[in-house]
Amino acid sequence: MELACPQCAQVDQVQSVPAVFQSGQTAYRVQGSMTAVPAGDSVVYTATAHRGVSVTGTAAALNPYPVVRGGGCFLTLALLMLIPAFVFVSFATDVLAENPAPTAGARAGQLIGAWIFPFGAFALVALFAVLFVLRLRRNARIRRGIPAALACWRQAWFCHRCGGVFFPRGELMSVATFRGEVWRAGGYAGV
Repeated sequence: MELACPQCAQVDQVQSVPAVFQSGQTAYRVQGSMTAVPAGDSVVYTATAHRGVSVTGTAAALNPYPVVRGGGCFLTLALLMLIPAFVFVSFATDVLAENPAPTAGARAGQLIGAWIFPFGAFALVALFAVLFVLRLRRNARIRRGIPAALACWRQAWFCHRCGGVFFPRGELMSVATFRGEVWRAGGYAGV
């Protein structure tokens, strides 16, 4: 099916958005040089290799959904921060038990000074835990919206001459406007 661009009225540079997106991604594999590594009485040859996907700017701009990012780093940081938090609690309780302050004002200052690091550490644990949960919710929201976004995205056409996107019997819009429309259809426009 060929559609004419609503702006330039030409059909030769019009392509479906999924086709433009797919053609803008190229898988590659780079093979490094061979290196001889002595291994006992023999030699082992090793080579480095790198694999990846090259994405054009147009294909990246036409992505139908935001990148789903992992939240494991936040969970790891929260768990790692528990160690110093409990160490600080141990130090605070030891200091308070071994050095009682003589007056009520001094005890208050001593309590604040002894517990400032444990509270700070637990605040960081709580922060990283909240960030982890927020990342999980964001990813779930994106995954739920992908089918609706793809339904909208698959109907669009891209004009290479004008650099815009349009729906059949619609006006030409910028790629950014189109992405906003698709992301709204998926329910993750504010993500």
